[in-house]
Amino acid sequence: MKRIMFFAAFALLLLASCSDGQKPAAQKVANNGTDMILSANDTAAVQMLVTDFLELVTTDRVEEALRQLYVLDGDELKPLPDDQKEGFRQTWNAFDIKGYAIKSFFFHSETDTEVHYSLYLKDPATTSNPPAINGLIQPVRRNGTWYITLANVQGEQMQRQKENQ
Repeated sequence: MKRIMFFAAFALLLLASCSDGQKPAAQKVANNGTDMILSANDTAAVQMLVTDFLELVTTDRVEEALRQLYVLDGDELKPLPDDQKEGFRQTWNAFDIKGYAIKSFFFHSETDTEVHYSLYLKDPATTSNPPAINGLIQPVRRNGTWYITLANVQGEQMQRQKENQ
């Protein structure tokens, strides 16, 4: 069922991006005077990265999912700190997650991309409006490769902690 939902969401993304046959394969996304070249490959890469991550969370492979999370500390990507990993580990292990949905994508820049998702606590195929844990992750592109990061606030907190030491 999860694979069907993935392919349906992916098909909708493709239809939306290809609805006008005159659109170029790549487009510029402006943000505060800077441009990011976004291609269909970027959309597909982020879609696959996020889907793989959510699959790990919903199939009780929490440790693998945690290894995919990074924080942006200034311009540097760093693995998610252990104390933050523990918080996610406890949350995800405390619930019997039955499914997920990717709610929206927003590409603003290489360091400002948002993916909103829901983790369902009851099977969405058999339950109308199932209870969910809603979340936000921010994929970041570095040297052509996408990584999953948490909100930039996390990295800024790390920077402030360094300055106070």
